[in-house]
Amino acid sequence: MSIPAGKLSCKQYVDKALRDLPALPAVVTRLLEVTSRDETTSSEVEELIGSDQAISTKLLRVVNSSYFGLPRQVSSIGQAVVILGFQQVRNLVLSVSALSVFTARSPRAREIQRTCWEHAFGAASAAQEVARLKRLDQRDQETAFLGGLLHDVGKLFLFSTFTANYQVVLATAEKKKENIAVVERPVFGYDHAEIGQRLALAWNFPEQLVILIGRHEGGFGGEPFPMLYCVHAADRLANAVQAGDSGWPDGTIDPAVMAWLGFDAATCQGLEELIALKVQDAADTIGLLG
Repeated sequence: MSIPAGKLSCKQYVDKALRDLPALPAVVTRLLEVTSRDETTSSEVEELIGSDQAISTKLLRVVNSSYFGLPRQVSSIGQAVVILGFQQVRNLVLSVSALSVFTARSPRAREIQRTCWEHAFGAASAAQEVARLKRLDQRDQETAFLGGLLHDVGKLFLFSTFTANYQVVLATAEKKKENIAVVERPVFGYDHAEIGQRLALAWNFPEQLVILIGRHEGGFGGEPFPMLYCVHAADRLANAVQAGDSGWPDGTIDPAVMAWLGFDAATCQGLEELIALKVQDAADTIGLLG
């Protein structure tokens, strides 16, 4: 759909579309509740995911894709939990459920959506790797991965809901070499990060994830927020790799984040290579999200 001319403002159309947002599957909501408790067990997570056949099937397909590169096939949710840990399994369930909400209707729209998904998978791997290099603990590394995977969920919402308008936004940003958030605001009244934050709140995502989605564009100052910095850097690096730019950092990363990273050229090159590989590996994974 496109935003029609009329009495309502662009913001009002976006607000209405957000109110009409489909709910995530009940099992996802329950999984978020269960995994927020320290005493949650792996068997509880396995039983809960297993209660939804569609989600279980999709999860196993994604886990067994080349993106994860596991040495052997995972044939059950229990195996997935043992190999990846229940927090990472929860993150994957949340991601595939949220990303699958949005559908593209035309071949051109599906092509653009595929590019968005490739970017998400590349950014997720980069965010997790940056978190590892900065010696964040395992749980924060997994949260950074989830933030990288879902940071642009607001783009998917805008694109799937207002496809014609968003294609104009994409073309304008590319032509003017502008940050897309700057182009989005006058068209929709919000940028994709603000939209993503509202989606995350509506779906009752964990507070940290709401912040990673809503603030990944920056700017930044004051005390460093390591997971947010990981997602911001990963987003910018994935953009550069997909655009075929070399020689990152290229000035698009917030200076506060750049100073916090402190990476040398070899580390930056390694991250570029990781993203390029993971974007390629994501190709078969993306087909499993529909």
